Amino acid sequence: MADDLSTTTASRRPSKKHVAIGLAALLVVAGGITITSVTAANAAEETARQCELAVTGSKTAATTAATSVEQADAALEVVKSVALPGDEGWTSADYAARAGAEAVEAVPAVEASEGVEAVAAVDAVDARPSGADLISTVTDGRTGLAKAKAASTCEERDQAATIEAATKKVTADAKTLDANVAALTDDFTVFQGEERTRVAAEVEAARIAAEAEAARLAAEAEAARVAAEAEAARVAANQRAAAVAPSVPRSSGSGPAPKSAPAPANRPAPAPAPAPRPGGGGGTVGPGGGGGIGLGGNGGACLTSNGMGGTMPC
Repeated sequence: MADDLSTTTASRRPSKKHVAIGLAALLVVAGGITITSVTAANAAEETARQCELAVTGSKTAATTAATSVEQADAALEVVKSVALPGDEGWTSADYAARAGAEAVEAVPAVEASEGVEAVAAVDAVDARPSGADLISTVTDGRTGLAKAKAASTCEERDQAATIEAATKKVTADAKTLDANVAALTDDFTVFQGEERTRVAAEVEAARIAAEAEAARLAAEAEAARVAAEAEAARVAANQRAAAVAPSVPRSSGSGPAPKSAPAPANRPAPAPAPAPRPGGGGGTVGPGGGGGIGLGGNGGACLTSNGMGGTMPC
């Protein structure tokens, strides 16, 4: 006889194994989502941090650049001055016209030897730019640096990198400008020292020349005084001589004083003495009826007229 196999159908429950696998899968998916979320959050935070650093550095660099520009402007204004330090009121030449100097190579010393004189060593000297070159360098540097602006916004890392690169350039340009300003001011200080030396030498030369001119004028004045005194003495001597000289009679008329009559050129010789009268009458008869005094008169001496109303020996 055959068996009736009855079969019945009912719902099957999942096994524990399948449940564990499912839970593991859910955990993996959830973990991946969590990791992705954390990574994204960390990335955004890092971007914000980099942007903040970049913007802060940019602001600092802009402040430094502004300070450098101010110092450059002040130096450019100072080198325009021609007033030299000190209370003498001296002035210098224009610094912009200061010429540059070429480099000098070092020369070793040479010791003296037979027929060769010793030569001192020469130190090397660097080339020096002209005043105009130094001024131009500072002017160009401050013009470029004055355009630097601080970054205000940053949202991506690429922006942060760009800002940081600009910050580095501005910082380097500011350092270069500061160095050029220092070179300008140092050279200007040396220039003023050289100008003080030059002006002092000119002032001293002018003083010596003024003293020499004053001495020359004093010598001329003294020579003029001595000459005047000598002339005054000469005039006084002439006046004294005229005072003691005999007076010369002058004509009462307005014409010139009469001159004394000159002596006759050929005065006639006195007449010869007359011969004695015969018989010793004691008298003589002069020529023309005039007579002389005989030997008997005047002690026996013979006298005759001198032609001027007087007598003279015969």
